[in-house]
Amino acid sequence: MTRHFVILLCIATTACSTHVIRPPAPAPTAEAQLKLAALPRVWVAGFATGLKHEFDLNAETVRLLRTRLRTWSAAQVVEAEPLSIDSEHRLSDVVYWRRLGEEHREPLIITGSVKLRIAPARVVQRGVRTVYAYADGRVLEATVVLIDGRTGEVLTTDKLPSRMKYGVGRFSSALSLFLQMMDAGMSDWLDAISHAAATGTP
Repeated sequence: MTRHFVILLCIATTACSTHVIRPPAPAPTAEAQLKLAALPRVWVAGFATGLKHEFDLNAETVRLLRTRLRTWSAAQVVEAEPLSIDSEHRLSDVVYWRRLGEEHREPLIITGSVKLRIAPARVVQRGVRTVYAYADGRVLEATVVLIDGRTGEVLTTDKLPSRMKYGVGRFSSALSLFLQMMDAGMSDWLDAISHAAATGTP
């Protein structure tokens, strides 16, 4: 009986090991929800990410934001390939954004920068030994820039609170930690995006 129980437990553990359980992202504030409901057509264009990462940081950020905007706003979300932005200087290039805005029928453009770097080493106490654990944590820093698709002018720039997350076992991958931090901070992203409603952007 005990042997059968152990076998069943091993099978159940193996079956669940391929799934990463992520808690639902917190909802935006009531004020932000009202503003999001008034958003116009929006284009989550892409983000400056700096160095290369273990995964496509730009594409994942764009995908997550588009999904959340479809959930929390009535805006028409433009479907297009994520835009590769070579540097943060591009974010203030009025001519560049006005041209792209015309090509995409003058939406509210959501862009900015996203940086994911290795977190400082953390101290792990193992009995009488003190061990420094490296490369199992990440720090996420992001800035949201909203651009008027008609003029190419920057409407708002919001630097979001920095987040840091350490992983355990199979949840230590850069992608897993990024997704967890994005879920935890999604209300900050949506609050920043909702500022467009206050600018009077049609």
